[in-house]
Amino acid sequence: MNFLSRLILISSFAATLVLIGCSQSDGEQQGVSLLIEGKASYSAQRNLPVGSQLILRLEDVSALPNSPAILAEKIIHLETQQKPFRFQLRVFRDQLAHDTTYALRVLLISADGDRWTAENLYRINQQHSHVDLGQISLQQAVEQKEDTALFVCGSRTIKTQFSRQYLQLQLNDDVYHLQQVASASGSQYQSKCGQVEFWNKGTQAHLTMAGFEWPTCTRVSEGTLALFPFQAQGNEPGWRLTAHFDQVKLDWNYGQQHLLMPYPLLDLTHSGFVLHSKADSRLLRVNVLNSLCRDSMSGRPYPQHVKVLFGDLHLSGCGGNSQSLLTGDEWIVEDINRQGIIDASRITLQFDKSGRLHGRASCNQYTTTYELTEQIDIGQAITTRKACAPALMNQEQRFLTLLADVIQIDFDEKGALLLSTADGNTLTARR
Repeated sequence: MNFLSRLILISSFAATLVLIGCSQSDGEQQGVSLLIEGKASYSAQRNLPVGSQLILRLEDVSALPNSPAILAEKIIHLETQQKPFRFQLRVFRDQLAHDTTYALRVLLISADGDRWTAENLYRINQQHSHVDLGQISLQQAVEQKEDTALFVCGSRTIKTQFSRQYLQLQLNDDVYHLQQVASASGSQYQSKCGQVEFWNKGTQAHLTMAGFEWPTCTRVSEGTLALFPFQAQGNEPGWRLTAHFDQVKLDWNYGQQHLLMPYPLLDLTHSGFVLHSKADSRLLRVNVLNSLCRDSMSGRPYPQHVKVLFGDLHLSGCGGNSQSLLTGDEWIVEDINRQGIIDASRITLQFDKSGRLHGRASCNQYTTTYELTEQIDIGQAITTRKACAPALMNQEQRFLTLLADVIQIDFDEKGALLLSTADGNTLTARR
């Protein structure tokens, strides 16, 4: 059998495909490959800087919640400013599985970081070997802090931003623009073609893409959200890690080696969380355990133990914000320099996130400032002018004098706060 005969035989048994957006394509030709082409334009009036890119991705919609889903990707470097930008993406049919929904994503990233994405989700549903999508309109992604929520759906984290009757939904670096529609319960949003739907009520949400329903989404709590951006560091060799929900940056060997991992997967555990993904063909895993950790060189306490695994690289250290160990409920002082305090007297410490420290000093109320770096620096306190019994006034003066000299914080095995001066004097407080 010659080559032409074999090709005809293969074509007769090949599955047929069609790519649809808001409307069906009219191509009829059969072949061994699927060619997708079109034109993309963006809404901004300004020209794009040199180095901007148009990215085309063919994705397996059913794989999106749990694993890498990109079947084919093409990056087009935009060397001219002629709009609209023409594009073509070819994929061979033997890469495509039967009974699987594929979607085309179009993403424009300028050299200065601005992003535009297609307003519609274009999906593959059978037949046609050549599809012309025509003109594709790209809409700019916005970034705002207000009305932002994070949801964990399966093993993926999605970010939502609300603005009036609209919702911007971000998955990895794909962004979908949805408009609110009528709903009997909760809030429901839908893309222009109805291919992407998001419904939310309270802490639960449901996401549907091209008819495929994702695992139930759960809103990330404020407590977990407050962990990010998350920082960790360690010694021997010196390393530092900064993690956001959409990116993890790791420097090690005292800053000589670097790794940037976009869009990590987030697993919440009963005692912390895990960030993991593949980078440079190796698995990067960041294990975070909510347990008091002391830096091996400075002794500074941190709220989490952190282990970083990247190929053969194993790093250990501490993470989180030391300030979070102080803020929250007030501390009740129970000892001044190992001499106790007067029965029925009350001395308190209340640290806030803005760097203010206040409380009761025995008789009077006081307020001051604090700064936490490698050590803690507490300013001279200002107090009210009330007079009490001499014993209380003497205790108050001892407390305020010692407090102004504190340079170090630590915690004992039962969670008591230990504040120490350079000459070894201490304050002990509990919650």
